[in-house]
Amino acid sequence: MKKASFNIAILIVLAAIGGAIALFFVLPSMNWSATRGPGQIESTLAGYIISNWIRRNAGEQRNPFRPTPENLNAGQGDFDEHCSGCHGLTGNGENRLEADFYPPVAKLTGDTQKWSDGELYFIIANGLRMTGMPGFGKKHDPKEIWGMILWVRHLAQLSPQEKSAIESVMHMTTEQHEKMMRMMHMSNPEPPKIRHPRNPKQGPEAEHR
Repeated sequence: MKKASFNIAILIVLAAIGGAIALFFVLPSMNWSATRGPGQIESTLAGYIISNWIRRNAGEQRNPFRPTPENLNAGQGDFDEHCSGCHGLTGNGENRLEADFYPPVAKLTGDTQKWSDGELYFIIANGLRMTGMPGFGKKHDPKEIWGMILWVRHLAQLSPQEKSAIESVMHMTTEQHEKMMRMMHMSNPEPPKIRHPRNPKQGPEAEHR
């Protein structure tokens, strides 16, 4: 009995040492850049944990609002304002920030459609830590969130006319952004000169060299 307890204590100490080594030496040396995807083990583990966390905590309620033209229009407006910057106006996951995300921005017309209404509400309301997905539940009315979910569902079944109209808006938005950048460049063609602080080890005459 004493020998078994001693062996267990040794294993606990070794596990603690191994965990400390991983925490202070191995993990900080890994590449945590958003421009580079992680290894298979990390991806699988993170995906498993997040998916199960959502399914365990999300409600089972269905969207209480019908996809009427009025509700879809309101949902589209809130989506365009709060979500399209990252997910794209068509939900294709091509963010309008021209930036790299990891995990990648979700393509709302793909696997996202497999989540239930309650799970989508939970994700939007609470966000997902360390993924870039913010939570909207504290500052937005539930009706707004349900409206955005209506529009997310609708994105997977856009008619050719609706898709064409959204793509026209995307093109116009891109042109407006480029025009604004050109105007800013014309009004300030040269970057301001930065005066570097004087090295305290040098004498006052160093500022005039």
